[in-house]
Amino acid sequence: MRRALCAVLLCLWATGASAGMPDNLGQRITDGFVRPSVTQFANTAAVLSGDIDRLCREPSEPRLDTVRQRFDTLVEAWFRIFFLRFGPMVVDNRFEKIFFWPDPRGVVLRQVGAILAGPDADAIDPAKLAAKSVAVQGLPALEFLLFGTGSPSLLDKTDEGRFRCAYALSASVVLSERAAAIVADWGPDSAFVREIAHPGPNNDIYRNDQEVAAEVVKALAGGTAFLAEVVIVPFLGKEPEQANYRKAPLWRSGSTIRAVRGGLAGLRDFYAATGIGEALSAPDRWIDGGLRLEMRKILDTLDKLDMPLDEAVRPGPGREALIYTVIALKSLHTTMDTRLAQAVGVSVGFNALDGD
Repeated sequence: MRRALCAVLLCLWATGASAGMPDNLGQRITDGFVRPSVTQFANTAAVLSGDIDRLCREPSEPRLDTVRQRFDTLVEAWFRIFFLRFGPMVVDNRFEKIFFWPDPRGVVLRQVGAILAGPDADAIDPAKLAAKSVAVQGLPALEFLLFGTGSPSLLDKTDEGRFRCAYALSASVVLSERAAAIVADWGPDSAFVREIAHPGPNNDIYRNDQEVAAEVVKALAGGTAFLAEVVIVPFLGKEPEQANYRKAPLWRSGSTIRAVRGGLAGLRDFYAATGIGEALSAPDRWIDGGLRLEMRKILDTLDKLDMPLDEAVRPGPGREALIYTVIALKSLHTTMDTRLAQAVGVSVGFNALDGD
């Protein structure tokens, strides 16, 4: 873990508390955002698992609709926390096991398809599924099972339909258990929370306030970069003729835009929980106002983007809204990576798309 921080080159050039550094930053983010948000994700995952279990026991259109709607809610809950790629989220490759993305080679489709074609009975055992490839057990895999080619079989009682539903149930159980483990690792008595809430020279990870601040800024900057460069840009393309909505994450369920909005709303709320805005010195207050305004404008834009993704990528207001979103997210990233970092007393030199 210590080496991971060094690997992303978190260069700290302040030795004492900065004027823009709020007191108890680690405790603030833990209590004010992280713990309630990861708990929401875990609770939603558990409810989805129950919904899928009922679908498998007695298939029906209303039950399938409930499962699909719950999946959409789970996606939003996940994207509220996706940028917390440190501590509990990166233990045992949890991030990749929950959300294997980007996937330019279609590994999820290929490996999930192979399991269905087998069929591979190990996939319907949560313990065995959890030990398989990261590509076959997370949200993208579950999305294909619930929305992809062959998903209507979830409503019939053929062997194919029963196996697909059992696999979906197994994947949902794995997701639920993994989410619960993340909640436990953010618990008030966990070793990680003791570290981030009480940085000190004898800690293994966070030895001073600046290291906590660097982690926070890294999460903010990395989150905006991920939404722009990893989620939107690949499917939007530089020109309309290069657009391909099927390159978007979660396009089968129609959850892509909701995911982006959920991600930015999470970043907004995480930033608010830090208390950095209130702690900034007078000359730096513009940073806080600028960040809040930019995030609000992006969210307003996404709220108005009410059309199918395949239509949104074509020339017109939908594409213009997506282009604006990318530009604004990149602007947010630059401000966070430079101005905000300087204001809280850290110099952050890293690839914002790295996860650890």
